[in-house]
Amino acid sequence: MVVSNGGAADTPSATQTVTAAPETAQPPETAPDSQSATGTPRKNTTPAAEIPGDGVYLVGKDIRPGTYRSDGKDSTLCYWARLSDTTGELEDVIASGNAEGQAIIKIDGSDKAFQTSDCKPWQKID
Repeated sequence: MVVSNGGAADTPSATQTVTAAPETAQPPETAPDSQSATGTPRKNTTPAAEIPGDGVYLVGKDIRPGTYRSDGKDSTLCYWARLSDTTGELEDVIASGNAEGQAIIKIDGSDKAFQTSDCKPWQKID
């Protein structure tokens, strides 16, 4: 009987150790997965104040609304467009332009996206 009491005492200790390890492992696995899916790999949770190069950028997700300045291009035209949608249709263009030198544009919070091609990086100035 002394052996069975000792065996009963050992079993709960082993169970507590095994139970404690998965409980400790689960919260860190859950928290980093959700954070890395929204924050670490992507910087889209906080829209950028710079538009780095060619592409279509979603307003409020990729970039912030506001006034931006680009130094344009020296030898080719810098194209930009404010877009109401991202379907690629002509009617999606709210405003567009070609700049040879410096360009300043205002992206409204109601704009869906901003497109830029052959421009130097755009810096938010307000």
